[in-house]
Amino acid sequence: MDIGTYLAASSGVLQMKKLEVQNNNLANISTVGFKGQYVVVDSQNFNNTLASTIDEFDPYGQADQERLKGVADVRTQIDFSMGPIQQTGNPLDVALRSPNEFFVVQTPEGDRYTRAGNFSLSPTGELVTADGYKVQGDGGPILAQAPGVTILPNGNVTAGPAIGGVPNIVGRLRVVRFDDTSQLRSVEGTRFKAPDGQQPVSVETLIEPQSLEMSNVSAISGMVDLISTNRAFQAYTKAAQTLDSLNQVAVSQVGRRQQ
Repeated sequence: MDIGTYLAASSGVLQMKKLEVQNNNLANISTVGFKGQYVVVDSQNFNNTLASTIDEFDPYGQADQERLKGVADVRTQIDFSMGPIQQTGNPLDVALRSPNEFFVVQTPEGDRYTRAGNFSLSPTGELVTADGYKVQGDGGPILAQAPGVTILPNGNVTAGPAIGGVPNIVGRLRVVRFDDTSQLRSVEGTRFKAPDGQQPVSVETLIEPQSLEMSNVSAISGMVDLISTNRAFQAYTKAAQTLDSLNQVAVSQVGRRQQ
């Protein structure tokens, strides 16, 4: 494959990955606590090309590759910027104020971290996520087997009537902070997994009660990016097809005897 065709093909693959990520972002534009992703690209180094192994036969290989770098690695990165906070009036809805802070959720695979604070009560009175996983408190899962459950700005969960004017506290939300969020991996929608060996720090923080942090994906910029990426994909695809046609013509013409 000549460098022009390779460049068009690798760039087309990049645009396909961008389309996949951008479509997923737009599909979750209304998902509570969702964090958009973007594509990160590394250019190919000449030492990692086939041409580098036969450069004594192609003195122009390295110069061509450095001038027209192909795509070597495509990966996604999570945007942990804050989404807009929306008041709901629901006493079990809560939002975090810092982009580095997370609620802790107990799953069969271990602790996971989320910014989605749309909690509810299970039939047994445990505070759970929208899909039924237990929300962790400072002392483990929070059990609120009394009417009138509310979450206070300091994270305390109260239930039932006040005793002597003092709220009946049944638990406190566990909130943790990651100084470096770049290594967190997205799992199961709005939950994240920490890499092995990285432990978050439990913090005392104020939260926004009766509120939710919405997705940080912008519908307008998302649609603009999607249209731009789709056009780029079509352009690279057409370029690859054109170069392939030219190569076929060149091969068929080489060595043909002129009449």
